[in-house]
Amino acid sequence: MFNHVFFGFQFYDLLYYYFIYACMGWCIESIYASWIDARLVNRGFLNGPVCPIYGFGALILIIVLRPVMDNIILLFIGAVILTSILEYITGFVLEKVFGHKWWDYSNRPFNIQGRICLRFSIYWGIVSVLILKILHPQVIDWIVRIPAYYGIIGLFILLTYSLVDFILTLSSLIKLNVLIAQMHSIRLEIEATMEHIKQTSLEGIEDTMDELKEKYETMSVKVTSNHQRLLKAFPNLRSIHYDHILQDIKNRAHMSIF
Repeated sequence: MFNHVFFGFQFYDLLYYYFIYACMGWCIESIYASWIDARLVNRGFLNGPVCPIYGFGALILIIVLRPVMDNIILLFIGAVILTSILEYITGFVLEKVFGHKWWDYSNRPFNIQGRICLRFSIYWGIVSVLILKILHPQVIDWIVRIPAYYGIIGLFILLTYSLVDFILTLSSLIKLNVLIAQMHSIRLEIEATMEHIKQTSLEGIEDTMDELKEKYETMSVKVTSNHQRLLKAFPNLRSIHYDHILQDIKNRAHMSIF
């Protein structure tokens, strides 16, 4: 399986490219976020030390830009275009699938729907050229030095771990979305009950209000450790449909998250 050739590259090599650059991307993101926030941050969508967007981005650049590797200008332009497309598509998919906006460049000039902006596209173009021209030859040499037997075992371990990590993260996000939707429903009940209180004088309705508020309070702190990690990793995370609820969860869990 690992010896199959795709786009002129062995599948074995492509997998290692993915994991190496995904790990490097996680290191860059975590160091930058930790420096900005003055605290340690696991800046990743997954629990493990990998950022998939960096791994897939590196594979796209390595495969697509191979014919222009010796032309710096075309390499830079191609990197800007490809990384921008990848970032835009990733942001779009995450928003549609999970209902959350993970990053937002809306306040920056020359942005497209807040998913990409010219400034960061240029940054990614420069970084991509440096990686492809300077770092990638070293990465190739590292992979060649790995004994084939241990290399295959390593890939099986990495693939298994990544699959488990993805399933756990996906499950956590689904539970978070369910929690947010339930809290939104309770808030609507509270608002409807408050309106009913204004219009009537029925006895006992205050008890119903207290029960709803208590239920809302209980659910607002019902956040798992993985939910806390995601909220800590993405402090600007916004819910597209229920952002007021998500912000309430973050505010109420502020002490334990930050």
